[in-house]
Amino acid sequence: MAEVRRELFEKIVDAMSRQDWNALEALHHPDYVEEMPQSRERIRGANSRRILENYPGGIGGEGLAHAEMIAPEDRWAMSPTFTVVNTSGASDMFTAIIRARYPDGTHWYIVSIGRIKDGKLWRATTFYAPELPAPEWRKQWV
Repeated sequence: MAEVRRELFEKIVDAMSRQDWNALEALHHPDYVEEMPQSRERIRGANSRRILENYPGGIGGEGLAHAEMIAPEDRWAMSPTFTVVNTSGASDMFTAIIRARYPDGTHWYIVSIGRIKDGKLWRATTFYAPELPAPEWRKQWV
């Protein structure tokens, strides 16, 4: 399962960085569902692709600055657009941590908890958080 997870993650990263929506859609399970709890959205099937295709300012390339997968077995890997760092975890699940530049120039962290079924991305729960400066009160300990 670890090799399937790693290979799937690398293919997803590659497809997104190249904006190859056909390749990305082929990596999604036919019953794919993504949930975004912060906005209370549930996206099913090909609607995920449609959202990426219509993302303001485009997605991929330099906008996807860093990605890390947390899954079984520690490894290091690198892709053209992302830097994939240490990996660890278990089963058919993984967590992806991505730093992306939004169209307005701000950087956000995206955390996606995914599940694999039949060698494809089956479920994802994704959270978004903007970069922000550390609070002054904590500075002495950082």
